[in-house]
Amino acid sequence: MAKKKKGETVLEDGTVVEEKGGKLSSILIGIIIVIVWLAILCALIKFDVGGFGSSVMYPIFKDVPVINKILPDVSETDEEDSDKYPYKSLADAIKYIKELEVEIQDDKDKIAEYEETIADLRAEIERLKQFENEQEEFNRLKEQFYNEVVFGDNALDYEYYKQYYESIDPEYAEKLYKQVVAEYLKDTRYQELADAYAAMKPKKAAAALYEMTGDLDKVVSILQCMEVEPRAAILNALSDIDAVFCGKITVLLSP
Repeated sequence: MAKKKKGETVLEDGTVVEEKGGKLSSILIGIIIVIVWLAILCALIKFDVGGFGSSVMYPIFKDVPVINKILPDVSETDEEDSDKYPYKSLADAIKYIKELEVEIQDDKDKIAEYEETIADLRAEIERLKQFENEQEEFNRLKEQFYNEVVFGDNALDYEYYKQYYESIDPEYAEKLYKQVVAEYLKDTRYQELADAYAAMKPKKAAAALYEMTGDLDKVVSILQCMEVEPRAAILNALSDIDAVFCGKITVLLSP
């Protein structure tokens, strides 16, 4: 004997008849649930819970017949405010939100760059503080050395220093000092250039120096400040570019 299922009727001859009432009741229950949810949604809109009805639904559906009946009552002031609402649809609002997300991400990237720059500046400040401390220590040692030379136990008699300073013409001494400082700065700059060219590949350094054909003295001064090995490599590269130019430089480098 076949097992009877729920919603089925078994006749005397064994025929199974499906009851239609079960499906109908399920459909009715589903319809009732949908109606209840719609009623809840309409109530939320009508009573303007969280401002959803007046700020979102009202601007969109206020001119739609039947649907506008479930919208909340909006005063003229509120309606004027709703007219100022910049978005006419949910798609516009979502688009604006995405644009804001992009702007926020850009701001985050800029903040990260600023933080990195700030960190670099702080590191540079610490380095400069150390340099400043070293400079102060150098000045202290220099002053101490001068005092030892002039006033130390092994220093010469004051009379010698007095005669030496009196023998120098003040104007000439100032001029001489300025010349010495200028030569010192000049040598320092050439040394810095020499270090830079020595750090380059010989071919590139030679090509750059070759472009300074009209300033042979500067080329020679730069090469004179280099160590023997990088200078030889650059001269070798110069000979490949222009042997005559390399010969002129070699003559000027000679003692």
